[in-house]
Amino acid sequence: MENIATISFLVPVRNRDEDLLRLANYFLPQALFNTCEVIVIVERIDDPPNSPQYVIQTAGATLVQSLPSTTAPSFHKTTLLNQALTIATSSHVVSFDSDLLPLFDLNTLCSLVASSQGLILGGYRIMSGHLNSNTSPFKLYRPTSAPEDCTGAIYKQLTQGERFMVCAVFSKSLLGQLGGWDDQYVGWGCEDQELLERYCQQYSLHPARLMDFLYLHFDHSCQPNWNNEYLTYKNRLRYYNRTC
Repeated sequence: MENIATISFLVPVRNRDEDLLRLANYFLPQALFNTCEVIVIVERIDDPPNSPQYVIQTAGATLVQSLPSTTAPSFHKTTLLNQALTIATSSHVVSFDSDLLPLFDLNTLCSLVASSQGLILGGYRIMSGHLNSNTSPFKLYRPTSAPEDCTGAIYKQLTQGERFMVCAVFSKSLLGQLGGWDDQYVGWGCEDQELLERYCQQYSLHPARLMDFLYLHFDHSCQPNWNNEYLTYKNRLRYYNRTC
């Protein structure tokens, strides 16, 4: 039997019902042969009476909703990711943003992860503010490259040792031993870079970004207190103080 990894996609969200519906429509029809599960951890600050509930199971995919109560104004993504990590059942995990969709066969990713010793695999994303998501395949209109692939970001990756990839695939056991995500990062930014660099350093692994693993990023409005300038400044300060 072919050696194949299993992957839990950990999806922290706040008030993004449209994203959850799109994820359900994407993941559930696929025959994933029990190689993938989707764990959605939902943090709500308002829960209208008619809000849809998501607990959907099918062969090879599980979509779970948890509703931890919160009065915090800021979205604490890292805490939700660590909560999802504790209930994940797969051999590997991915921090997965709800505004993404894979444009490739997930079974290919599972197979390659299992055979890639010494590497941590990840991919790229393509940005599109205008598309028809009701057609198959998706019709993209004027897609653009992601901010992490702009000249300035690539320069820092090449000359300053910064590492970045979309949807890095971590071993669940190794990530647990490392303590998971640093929950001092609140709001937007840097928690993924910090974890990738800490993980690679601890386990002597090399990041490998493959164009085969391309994700589509859906445009959306910003959630309140998510991309907060002060929180972003604090996150960047913590990241550079810890990694430099």
